[in-house]
Amino acid sequence: MRTSAGGFYANLDRMYRHLGIPVHPVRFLYVLAKALRPNLDTPTTSPPESSPSNSSSSPSPAEIAAAVPGGYFIHASNHHLLRPPQPSSYGLFRYLLEVVFLIVCHSWFTACCFVVRPVDNENFSSYLDRIWLPRRYITHYALPILSSVGTCTHTQLLSFPAADLVTYITKSYNQPHYTVCGGVRQVQTRLAEGIEDVRTQCRVMGVALDPDSSKPVVWWRGSDGEVHNEIFDRVVLAVSPDVAARIFPRLQAVLARIPTVSVECSLLAPAAGKYSIIAEEQEHEAKEENGCIHHQAGVDVDAAPAQVITVRTQFSGKTTRTEAVHALPSGVMVQTCPLDNAGQELKRMLKTAEFTRTLRTPRSRAIVEALLGHGNLDVGWVNGQDNVWLAGSWCWDGMVLLEGCVVSAMRIAEDFGVAVPWQVKEW
Repeated sequence: MRTSAGGFYANLDRMYRHLGIPVHPVRFLYVLAKALRPNLDTPTTSPPESSPSNSSSSPSPAEIAAAVPGGYFIHASNHHLLRPPQPSSYGLFRYLLEVVFLIVCHSWFTACCFVVRPVDNENFSSYLDRIWLPRRYITHYALPILSSVGTCTHTQLLSFPAADLVTYITKSYNQPHYTVCGGVRQVQTRLAEGIEDVRTQCRVMGVALDPDSSKPVVWWRGSDGEVHNEIFDRVVLAVSPDVAARIFPRLQAVLARIPTVSVECSLLAPAAGKYSIIAEEQEHEAKEENGCIHHQAGVDVDAAPAQVITVRTQFSGKTTRTEAVHALPSGVMVQTCPLDNAGQELKRMLKTAEFTRTLRTPRSRAIVEALLGHGNLDVGWVNGQDNVWLAGSWCWDGMVLLEGCVVSAMRIAEDFGVAVPWQVKEW
């Protein structure tokens, strides 16, 4: 799911509006939960089958969120619920104490993010120590939520530049979430309009400079299994740094110093083994109307039920990890950074994929800035040299998210002398 928060994704939002790509608001219930019994407890966000709510009608998102095993707090995005659901595992007195503790700590943390700016080369761990946040708030609230955004372990997140996370928190604070109507394929289709020479099922093997023309030559293996090569005027490597290092040997040494990690994402069948036909019918109607159900006359977007995302953390062991399980309206679930899967989950697994997440540290931040032509670090190459450019979510000074893809592409367009019609220059 590609969901963007207003404020932080400013350039992405402007691009969508310029291209006429419709988006609609979406609300979430974030369930913070403990992985009480690794390999045994299920990450499902569905209530137990014996739940009374199942006997008469479908449970509400609040009921589903409250029934998550090991849940210790439920947060409503943008505070769309004045009183979030109480986890079923907590008694009233214990829950009230938790709420008071959380209000005090979260208010202090938010105020610090706006007032106490990170110093140069400060990582997130040092920043949290400097603002005197209680350890329990850090381990049970700040790190689980932010590590699910960064799809990494808590230890890796603590090594991030503090400036990345503080900027993300302040810009997205109290901003609504949006998702593209009809999915990301709508964006891909719109961006591909007018491109005539499209080659799919091709694996790029390498990029080097042609000795005669000094232009980049690209080698790739096509769908026919044969290796081809062609000289291009310009080459843009919109890939992760580890792939760019393999493709473009000149950058192997410097890009090897930028850490990456492989992230697993799985699609799970509903716990009951059946798909909800509601979402399928709505999607079919939207296609028939050549539009989106959220923009059809008479549809109250604010009345749409919230979606439940369980942020489940395994506190035991040497490495503290968090997985996120997003229950989609169709009934299927998207599991990212899974903890040890039990046999029940493996049976429900419909599809599994992996993607590379670029991690951030103060050192890698300095390297990226140098590659973009900023800072004092000499890495021996800058973006655009040899008519080769790097682009992607990691090619900017900020969290490795979709906004970085847009900003890095806008910078390359500027190098090409192409005006970006939605641009409000911020760099």
